[in-house]
Amino acid sequence: MYKRVTKWVLTIGAICVLYIGVEIILLYNRHPTLYSTVKRLQAHAPEIEAYGEKWTYTDTENVDEKKLEKFTEGEGAYKDQMYFFSGRPGTPANIYIKKQGTEYYRYMRSTFIFFHGVG
Repeated sequence: MYKRVTKWVLTIGAICVLYIGVEIILLYNRHPTLYSTVKRLQAHAPEIEAYGEKWTYTDTENVDEKKLEKFTEGEGAYKDQMYFFSGRPGTPANIYIKKQGTEYYRYMRSTFIFFHGVG
């Protein structure tokens, strides 16, 4: 019994280490993680691309449409539907795509959370 429990604990630990390793490698290479991809698919949100990289879906938000500006640097099928808040120079922190009414899908660059907004 003890050997069986040990084997299961080691197997689950190995799977967790493998999953965390894959997530870190994806973040390091600026790709959306497995978790964010599953979250995007669950919300039926489209996959977007800007500045030559895929952006990570974060959540759905109610946004004041009057403050949004058209984003012209987008690529791919949804480039005409991208918006951002104009307060930030250079690259925007978030890109929004209209879902319905005042609800928008919000995306951010694929990066480590504590490096977001640096560079």
